[in-house]
Formats: sequence, C-alpha cells, structure tokens
Amino acid sequence: MFNFYCWLYKFLKIELFKYRHLTEGEIRISQSVFGNLIDYSKVLIMNQPYLPWQPVGILMAPNGCIHMKDADFCCDFSKQNLSNQAIFIHEMAHIYQHQKNINVLLQGAILQIALYASYGKYNPYHYTLQMHKKYQDYNIEQQGDIARDIFLKRIKNIILEPI
Repeated sequence: MFNFYCWLYKFLKIELFKYRHLTEGEIRISQSVFGNLIDYSKVLIMNQPYLPWQPVGILMAPNGCIHMKDADFCCDFSKQNLSNQAIFIHEMAHIYQHQKNINVLLQGAILQIALYASYGKYNPYHYTLQMHKKYQDYNIEQQGDIARDIFLKRIKNIILEPI
C-alpha cells in the first residue's frame, strides 16, 4: 500500500501543488464590486487546473476556489494588468455564487453544453442590462461578466446597488 501512495504522489506531482489565500489587494479590488458579500477568508487560489484539459489562460472557480494552470498562477492579481484583474473579478463572481449555494459546476456545464451544441450561436456570457432585472436573474456567466464590467466601470454596480 505504501508503494501505491508513493506512486500516486509522484503521478499527481503533489510537490508542485501550490495554493494561497487572497491578498489584501485582491480583497480590496473584490470589495469594490462585491462589498462584504463574500467571505474572503474562505477563498483559495490554486495552481492546479480544475479540469485536466483546462488550457492556460482559463481560470475556473466552480467550488469556492480559483483553479488555474501553474503558468497563470501569480502572487497577487491586484498587481497584474487590468485585463487579468477583470478575469479575476469574473471568477470572484463564481466564488460569490458558490457561497450562495449555487451549483456553479452544474450550471456552468449546462451553459458550456449550450454554447457548443449551438455551434457558438448561443453565447452564455453575452448580456444586455435590463431595467428592473436583478443581478441574480442573469445566468452565472452573465453575472461574471457583469461583475467584470462593474469593476471596469463600464456599468453601475447593480450587485451592491440593485436597480
């Protein structure tokens, strides 16, 4: 049995696994969008992709942690360029959803199936802000992009200041 554990340790490359908590800077930029709606102390950033085929440049947060390839892992997203910060905020929307007991993995899978089954005609990320439509009434990927656009100051904050 010990040999199996040694093999598994080497196979999974456990020694390369890194994770960290959010930095003060990441919490600060997240709070500009979500305020204190997220329990920031529970969020982990991991250098392990959630899916084996997850490409470089794609971050995923289906379970309360942000997963990425090691090439995308950094010490502080708040010190990255604005584009990377915006991607980080999109993923923080999924953290918020997870902490609200939304099944991000299932809903995300359904939306990705719809995207590919429609040959890209249905874009789960595209949204049009509608008067009197609550943030929670958009799908999870639209919520992520709305959070990103709030961060980029393209739209007003409908998360903290509902329409």
